[in-house]
Amino acid sequence: MAPVHTYIITMEKIDIKNLSLKELGRELRELGMPAYNARQIFEWLYKKHATDFEQMTNISKQFRTVLAERFSIPVLTMHKKQAGRDRTEKYQFMLGDGATIESVLIPMGKWYTLCVSTQVGCALGCTFCLTGIKGFKRNLTVSEITGQLAAVQAENPGVPVSHIVFMGMGEPFANEDATLGAIEILTSEEGYHYSNHRVTVSTAGLVPQIRRFIAESKANLAVSLNALYDDTRTALMPINATYPLGELMAALKDYHSHRRGRITFEYVMIKGVNDGIAHAIQLAKMLKHFPFKVNLIPFNEHRGTDYERPDEEDVRAFQTYLQNHTIACMVRTTHGEEIEAACGQLGGMTIAKEDVQ
Repeated sequence: MAPVHTYIITMEKIDIKNLSLKELGRELRELGMPAYNARQIFEWLYKKHATDFEQMTNISKQFRTVLAERFSIPVLTMHKKQAGRDRTEKYQFMLGDGATIESVLIPMGKWYTLCVSTQVGCALGCTFCLTGIKGFKRNLTVSEITGQLAAVQAENPGVPVSHIVFMGMGEPFANEDATLGAIEILTSEEGYHYSNHRVTVSTAGLVPQIRRFIAESKANLAVSLNALYDDTRTALMPINATYPLGELMAALKDYHSHRRGRITFEYVMIKGVNDGIAHAIQLAKMLKHFPFKVNLIPFNEHRGTDYERPDEEDVRAFQTYLQNHTIACMVRTTHGEEIEAACGQLGGMTIAKEDVQ
């Protein structure tokens, strides 16, 4: 008689934090669970910060067992933490596959802003950004994006994180499904319940994704502009060759017509590249058709480029010109530069020396 072989089929558990409320409801119905359990589970995950289904005591023991068999509740592993002189903190998280990402907690008076990543590395290749030197490894999941907030809150219980900005590693709109899914959890009443005006997504200018964002999200939009002429912008930001300034501005005018709010333009000032008064004049002309505000960001020098920080007097002259032409404009305060936590510096904790030589 031929031997009898027993085959055991194992199903990989579903990361429950990747699911929207509706998606979780559908999963629960398949398991024979009441629909109202989805809201209860969301409350445990995002308001009570549960990390084990056994903590969910208002769900029956039988169903908690079913949940544990079907789902997992991953927690980001903190690999390294650095603190700056101004209380800025940078976190490096180790993901399940061994990849690492970085997040930054920025003090803003009594409150804090958390800057989250959406990708491991970045594929856009902006020449002033250290993250791009790492190259692109993969997109983050919804769970890995929102998990940065959960991990930082666990590390700093009681610290009021009032704003979330998608300005960390990666281009959020190159990972649009997960970015929009994370925003939904961050802003929904059943999730973290942040107001939409306290969540901001920054993009290098992916036009189709901006149009989708207009239709599907009410969060704030920031655009990394950095140059006023296509040739200069393409040299700094290769994505401009695909979506040049004319297409980008048309999409942003549509954004304004739907929202009636200001768009934030981020303008990284680089010495000798885009920091002259002629650039300020062109910026004022380009943006006169709809309300906006400008954040001037003096370039934060790092070991991945030869670009230099502009002179202080040039930054102030640029700002003064814009303000004299009734443009809301501020120079962004640099936070955590000495720990490579400032704009354009993320990725420094994970880059080997040979990668930047």
